[in-house]
Amino acid sequence: MFRTATFLVVTCVSSTLFAQTPPPGAPFDSGKHPNPIITFVEAKDFRSGSPEQAKKDAGIDLLGLSQDEGKRDSLEIADGRFVKNMQILGIRTDVTFYPVVRQKFTLTGGGNLVLSSFRFPKVVGLPENFTRIVLNEAAIEKKKKPKEMRFGGMKPEVFDIRGAGALLFQNGNETTVYWQEQGIGHTATSSLPEKKLFEIIENLL
Repeated sequence: MFRTATFLVVTCVSSTLFAQTPPPGAPFDSGKHPNPIITFVEAKDFRSGSPEQAKKDAGIDLLGLSQDEGKRDSLEIADGRFVKNMQILGIRTDVTFYPVVRQKFTLTGGGNLVLSSFRFPKVVGLPENFTRIVLNEAAIEKKKKPKEMRFGGMKPEVFDIRGAGALLFQNGNETTVYWQEQGIGHTATSSLPEKKLFEIIENLL
């Protein structure tokens, strides 16, 4: 059932700003990265795979669309990796990034949807609550050049979807929504009108 999303525009800097903690990653580059959230792999890293392989490699159960709403055109996987001494907000720590599964759908009503899913990265040596604070602060850390910032200078909006906090990014005519369910991060990207995109996300199986 579709639930109306109420927005809170990001206007302040606070470690409690994001209802959904973004994963660590490189500054967003639209020419390299799938979207502002998934910047720990690049678009070129994805390879074709099967649902069975995705579940085995990524360790996640995939979300999907009903046959009435759309058809999956492709499923791709980008390998995870281990990064030693990654700097996050002046703190150096080891991070394990898990594989990302990307599904592309053609929608029955017209338009396309890109749905990506991944296990939240493991940040070594930091308590869970402190990790959330560090990652939230790192995501909004100001730099001299916008392209050096975590989201490439983009300012996400905060709202709720599927019963969880979420972030929304607008990049040209494309909208990306990020949320988590049971430790699994999901992003949905489309050029659909926002109301229609929210409805599709709410109805994911």
